[in-house]
Amino acid sequence: MTATTDATTDATTDETADQTADQTADQTAAWAILSDDDRSFFDANGYLAVPGALPGPVVAELSSAIDELHAREEVAGRLEASGKLNMRNCILEHDAFLQLLDWPETAPLAWQILGWNIQMNTSHLIGLPSREAPPESERLHIGLHRDGGTSYREMAEPHPRIMLKIAYVISDQSDPSSGATVVAPGSNRLTGRPAVDPSTGGVVGAKFMTLKPGDAFLFEQRTWHGEGRNWSGHLRKTLFFGYGYRWVKPMDYILMPQELVDRCTPIQKQLLGVVTDPLSFYLPRDEDVPLKALVEGS
Repeated sequence: MTATTDATTDATTDETADQTADQTADQTAAWAILSDDDRSFFDANGYLAVPGALPGPVVAELSSAIDELHAREEVAGRLEASGKLNMRNCILEHDAFLQLLDWPETAPLAWQILGWNIQMNTSHLIGLPSREAPPESERLHIGLHRDGGTSYREMAEPHPRIMLKIAYVISDQSDPSSGATVVAPGSNRLTGRPAVDPSTGGVVGAKFMTLKPGDAFLFEQRTWHGEGRNWSGHLRKTLFFGYGYRWVKPMDYILMPQELVDRCTPIQKQLLGVVTDPLSFYLPRDEDVPLKALVEGS
């Protein structure tokens, strides 16, 4: 009887292990893969475009959610004086946003670049209203900056890469007049500020991320970037999800509400900073970082 019981237990254990392996394979098979060429491009330039990251129905869902929030904030008088919607920790503001936390076409690129010991450090919605067209001489006068608050001033140069953002283009930004984000290629490896062209007032070599709805792009915190001007006639809608090492404090939240955490998968919980012990942020516990097993086993 004992031998039969042991054999049954071993068979059950093997079956469970096989099921776990199959689930891991299914998850990793759906991941976007960072090619060697893409990795080299990102390392050299500090950004990477991901065309067609979101399908049409998801773009429509997100666009509708942004319109809803914009209307709500306008009625409440919480838009900026310019009419801009600048909503931090937006993942709490609409159910449609949670799916972007580990979106398979983009989020896996973050942990392929940074590694498995990461979490989301910001979710940021920007709705930039259309204004009067600026004079030609001022269209490149864009305030470029590095992310990470004061960290870029406090860290010794050259800075390490500690975080990156995934930007989701929800409105048409295929023309520079649409408020498309501007990046300075190669500025992720730069010491000091990028050079400015005195004839235009713009950063030398700056590039408009002119993309279509559903496209996305990644850029790291060291990359100088800024918000283009919008005179397109429509609201420029962009969602930014940032990821950084778990030992870097999130930018726009401390703890996520339990009601959100309860809806999440284990990977999403890691990305929302859920831990069994605070020390795990610096000395990761396996139960807090399910991405570790997935990444190392893929």
